[in-house]
Amino acid sequence: MSEKNSIIDKDDTPLPFWFISIVPVMIVVVFGLFLFPASKWAWDWLEAWLLIGVMAVITFVGYAIINQKNPRVIRNRAKIKKIGLTKDTKKSAESDWYIMPLMTIGFLGAFLFPPLEKRFNWYPSLFPLPLWAELIGLVVMATGFIFLMIAQVQNAFASKLLDINKAQKLIDTGLYAKVRHPLYSGAIFWALGSPIALGSVIGLAGSFLVILALIIRIKPEEEMLIQ
Repeated sequence: MSEKNSIIDKDDTPLPFWFISIVPVMIVVVFGLFLFPASKWAWDWLEAWLLIGVMAVITFVGYAIINQKNPRVIRNRAKIKKIGLTKDTKKSAESDWYIMPLMTIGFLGAFLFPPLEKRFNWYPSLFPLPLWAELIGLVVMATGFIFLMIAQVQNAFASKLLDINKAQKLIDTGLYAKVRHPLYSGAIFWALGSPIALGSVIGLAGSFLVILALIIRIKPEEEMLIQ
């Protein structure tokens, strides 16, 4: 067996179950440490527990499926260094230097404003949301999260970085046959639904920043795929 085939086989080998089990635990820990301290340790914040719980369950089920059907994408999304750039694609990929910080700030806003509203008693008196609206937000968030998982099952090269991998090809089946950018669509639903699920209207300011960053990112990504 050639070295190239050996590498491909290794990339397509499922990761250990313990690794997959850690990912939803990280969701609980990271978002728990983010939401509850900022809310002044409001442990009775039901909306936050529901949000974290739904994300953790979808992550566990999604990654268990991805690990069996398309483990390569887990490795691709875990990388922090771009390895497939050429002279033609390097300029487009450099847009990540300002798009990723913009997106990060947006997500921080979407998840930081809700606990701050609760901490400083803005919640829910400033822009009160009824329970049915919060539940709709939870469904929208969950739909986006599921979109993200399905897109990763169907696209082994779904990276969080603008990069081109060897043997990468354009996916035009499944979700990709119906939605031009299913990963971006999922991220938008996730960003829009999360603050609403937490009872926050102000948090949508961060969501709109995420959407802006994704819109800006579409052009350089498509330029890379064309090149």
